Amino acid sequence: MTVVGLVVTGVPLTAHAADCAGVTVVVDFGSLGGGVRTGCAPGDPSSGTAALTSAGFGYTFAARQPGFVCRINGLPGSDPCVNASPPTAYWAYWHGRPGGAWTYSSTSASAYDPAPGSVEGWSFGAGEQPGIAPPAPAPAPAPAPQPTQPVPQPPTPQPGQPAQPGQPAPQPGQPTQQPAQSETPAPTTTPETTSAPPASETATSSSTASGSSVTPTSTTSVAVEPTAGTSSGGTVGLVVGLVVIAALAVLGVRTARRRAEAAE
Repeated sequence: MTVVGLVVTGVPLTAHAADCAGVTVVVDFGSLGGGVRTGCAPGDPSSGTAALTSAGFGYTFAARQPGFVCRINGLPGSDPCVNASPPTAYWAYWHGRPGGAWTYSSTSASAYDPAPGSVEGWSFGAGEQPGIAPPAPAPAPAPAPQPTQPVPQPPTPQPGQPAQPGQPAPQPGQPTQQPAQSETPAPTTTPETTSAPPASETATSSSTASGSSVTPTSTTSVAVEPTAGTSSGGTVGLVVGLVVIAALAVLGVRTARRRAEAAE
């Protein structure tokens, strides 16, 4: 059976593995000119040639070698694409993983089924691998910085009224508290006690009386008025003084009577 060469044309697309939700295709034109181009075959292409077409590249099979790609995007134009290309100038077919290394394919592109997320490579020459490594996924974008919360500042004291540690600064219009004044205790007064005249003086005055007429010596009771603030000790002294005065008065009266009786 004779197979007529198939030519599929297309415009190559530029994409990266990170942007491709399918199979990434890398084509290195090498000495043919055009550099290295990258395309994306979205989804799950059924074969290597289907991925090449879906990525935007055209290809041509050799007429007498079914499944052998002799041209990509019409290059090289010098190859008649009747038989397989010579081993020094052909399209080598490779497989790879994003960010990994290339592996030479032992299966024709029309029979190989690339997995989504993988990378397909084509390089023209003497079997060299593509000039770039399988494209790695682009790094994930850095998360947006979170806004920082402002740090609360302590209140500023009013001018002329510095706040003391641990005490709030006084506000304008509020009365200022004055320190409490200690109360001075009222002085206590000691009661004055008037003592009675000695007993000898009373006896002398009695002995100077004449004849049979003896008049009892009159005694004057001294009243002691307690002053404000008198303590319990002053009260006891007052009572003792009154008792002494009364005893002296009684003694004077008895002495006068006895002398009167003796004179009769």
